[in-house]
Amino acid sequence: MKRKILLLNCLSVFAALILSGSAPVQAGSDVASSADRLITILNPAVATRLADRVPLATRLDTLEGKTIYLVDDNWGGMGENGILHDEMQAWFAEHMPGVTIVRKIKKGNFVTDDPGLWKEIADKKGDGVIIGVAG
Repeated sequence: MKRKILLLNCLSVFAALILSGSAPVQAGSDVASSADRLITILNPAVATRLADRVPLATRLDTLEGKTIYLVDDNWGGMGENGILHDEMQAWFAEHMPGVTIVRKIKKGNFVTDDPGLWKEIADKKGDGVIIGVAG
């Protein structure tokens, strides 16, 4: 893990230097003042403000007769949650046959929004969603 973090940090600094147009300083060359050579690196892990709060959906009294979407969030690539979702769907079929399971794979990767999928779930009156993270 330390190797990956070190590599990412090195790549970030290297990319910043390339994008800033800085070149290595060679002996005997005219060097701009140090203030002209400063670069700014932003930390993407720190948010400037909290996300808007959205209340949770009301809990269902029962799942019987409901439609539940089982969504593969693409953690690790397309279809990586297949085994987990297969097991979940089989469990519902055996223990709660009155629940309709609709399986979908979210577009993009696990951090990308998929408004089309969320609209589909809302338009088709999906009563609940289980998003699988099996990574």
